[in-house]
Amino acid sequence: MALSDVLATGGCLCGEITYAVHGPLRDVLICHCADCRRWHGHACAMTSARRADVVIDRPASVQWFTVAGDGPLPRRGFCPTCGASLFWDAPERPTLGIAAGTLDEPTGLRTVRHVYVSHASDYELIVDDGLPHDSGPSSGSAAPPK
Repeated sequence: MALSDVLATGGCLCGEITYAVHGPLRDVLICHCADCRRWHGHACAMTSARRADVVIDRPASVQWFTVAGDGPLPRRGFCPTCGASLFWDAPERPTLGIAAGTLDEPTGLRTVRHVYVSHASDYELIVDDGLPHDSGPSSGSAAPPK
C-alpha cells in the first residue's frame, strides 16, 4: 500500500501506537452500552474499517483485553503506556472498530446513530439530536455494532 492510499491516520495519547487506514471508514455510532461506558469512561464514539485496511505501526505494542461472557468474545485494544482505548475487535467480523476520538482531524466523518440507548447510565441526558436512537436488547450482554 502506498502512502498516498492512506485515507485516515490516528493513534493513542502518548504516540506509542499509531495506525493508518487505507480504505473507507464507516460513519460514527455512539454506543451507550455498559461495556463501552466502562471501557471509555462514558458513551463511546466508534467508527470501523475493513480489517485488511487498518495498518497498526507497532502492533506488538497494542495490549488486547477480552471480557469473559456469553457468545462471541470481542477483544479491546489499548495502549499500555497511556491507557488510551483504541480498537474493538470481534474476530468473526470483517471490520475492526476504531475509537473515533483517536483519529487525526479532519476525519470527514459524521455521527449517524445512537445505539444501546436503553443501557445508558442514569446520569446521561439523551437529547433528541435528530439521529436514530436504537434501544438495544432489554437485558443480556450487548454486542455493539462497532
